[in-house]
Amino acid sequence: MFRSSTTASGSQLRWVTLPTSCMGVLRRFGIYFPASYGYQSEPHPVLYLFRGHECEWVGRQDGRPGLIRTLDHYIASPDATRFVVVLAGFMENSRMTQGVPVNWSADGKERGVGNGRFEDHFYEIKDWVEANCRVGQGRGYAALDGFSMGGYSSMFLATSRPDLFGSAGAYDPSLMWEGQLDTRESATGKDDILWFSDTCAPYFRRAKTWDRRKMERHNPLALITKANGKRLSDLRSLRFHVRSAADERIGNVDRTRHFVEALEHRGLNNTFDGPELLLDSQARHSWYWADYHLTSTLPLHAAALQKIRRTPKPVPRPKRRK
Repeated sequence: MFRSSTTASGSQLRWVTLPTSCMGVLRRFGIYFPASYGYQSEPHPVLYLFRGHECEWVGRQDGRPGLIRTLDHYIASPDATRFVVVLAGFMENSRMTQGVPVNWSADGKERGVGNGRFEDHFYEIKDWVEANCRVGQGRGYAALDGFSMGGYSSMFLATSRPDLFGSAGAYDPSLMWEGQLDTRESATGKDDILWFSDTCAPYFRRAKTWDRRKMERHNPLALITKANGKRLSDLRSLRFHVRSAADERIGNVDRTRHFVEALEHRGLNNTFDGPELLLDSQARHSWYWADYHLTSTLPLHAAALQKIRRTPKPVPRPKRRK
């Protein structure tokens, strides 16, 4: 089921409602199609873009021109990569919880989200897009990016399934600490008030008990630390583009810096380091700067995906006869 609107540039934003969903209730998501869609002979790469609700990126908050104008402006350049951009959402209609791709521990029927299987829902969106749109398949055609909790979503999906994605960005992400303990004010750490809040409870709390093991299974820091074998190899070939606001009082500088240090410790590639980790000296945790971040990462995603597509796949060695 489609609802669409066409811009003056010829691009389209379509809202797709899945006729059936693994969540047991109707769910919708947005797809931005560039004006070249349908005319370009090569398959388009896909950028999965996150905040919390699927509508947030297309708003006009903070006096910003909005996502569609940002994408149209980027694609107007003759050498720009024509991305198809998918807007997935993970909130209930009341928007009382954080929106992240994690299956709920609580019953979601009373909140209108069925069984609450939001992580599974993201992958059914991905499968639907690859089956029904003119896009490429494989990690050389799939990128992730997000703002705030959407930045967490991007980093979680990238670190949990690096075999599926070739590039991952985040602006001022609301990331977890190790063991969910914030050690900035105490050497032994205190429970992270962001993640141990009512807005995150449906994901990680059953009745009155917080599931810390589940939280660690969905913690990008833990996934990086424990990665080995093929997962670590895939992570090292995945390009990260993570940046923060200018100051901890107006953003998530500490969380971002700690995460990037973990990337570096495991030999993973973040495009920005040192002073470049701060998006701008004036950058705040706002939509204006989220758009600014996206403008800078679109060509970086394109370059990272192209590199993966151009890298020859290793030829398996023939088995020795016994």
